[in-house]
Amino acid sequence: MKRADETTDILTRRLRIIQRRGGHRAGSDDVLLAWAGIRAVPDARRILDLGSGKGTVALLLLGSLPDAKVVGIEAYPAHHRLAVRNAALNRLSDRYDPRLGDLRDPAMLAGEEPVDLICGAPPYHPLGSGILPKDPGRAAGRFELRGGVEAYAQTAAGHLSNGGRMVLLMNGAGRIRAEAAVTGANLAVCRVVAVRPKPGQPPTYWLIESAAGDPGPVTEEELCMREETGMKWSPSYAAIRAALDLPEQSGQHKD
Repeated sequence: MKRADETTDILTRRLRIIQRRGGHRAGSDDVLLAWAGIRAVPDARRILDLGSGKGTVALLLLGSLPDAKVVGIEAYPAHHRLAVRNAALNRLSDRYDPRLGDLRDPAMLAGEEPVDLICGAPPYHPLGSGILPKDPGRAAGRFELRGGVEAYAQTAAGHLSNGGRMVLLMNGAGRIRAEAAVTGANLAVCRVVAVRPKPGQPPTYWLIESAAGDPGPVTEEELCMREETGMKWSPSYAAIRAALDLPEQSGQHKD
């Protein structure tokens, strides 16, 4: 049964998502991470979603990759419960396996086959670097309560198949640290995308794609989310939204 502090929202034209009204909500970061993962491995069948939250990225991946299955690891119990419910709501429980636990715990993925694609958006802020949000879900999404990008990279390195890819989404200040974490886990950066709000503005996010072994030279790209003037989506970002089957205005309430 849905609680009074929850909404059921449009995620894509076919998918819905249950979210807390005042909690961590689906946003452009989820869209960007799912798109980058699909582009990295368009035929992915086995996917690992680190810090899976309420399942937003997993749902977007499954909506575009009909042969894929996703294992999600989420440490915050309230978000894990939402992920389980969102899988059931969208009749994806047979393809999305949300697991409650710490991604640093080897037992969470013991015995699993290597995966084709690993996605994650690590929390960006070390403990003590700011005031923790009162909402536990927002705190878990922003602050490194259980490690940061280094933990994500180390876990990924142990479960990525030959030819597989890991895609991380980091904040605007996080590129150097993320690349160091990737190389420290014996993975190699192969693509970096600077995501800017508008042309000429500093990056809001970095999408960092990596692989085991030597994938060759690093490809550097940039993506502007809006046009230089006004608030209209850029053609590139509008195409990403269309590819993921997002409506013109996602996040609308259905209840």
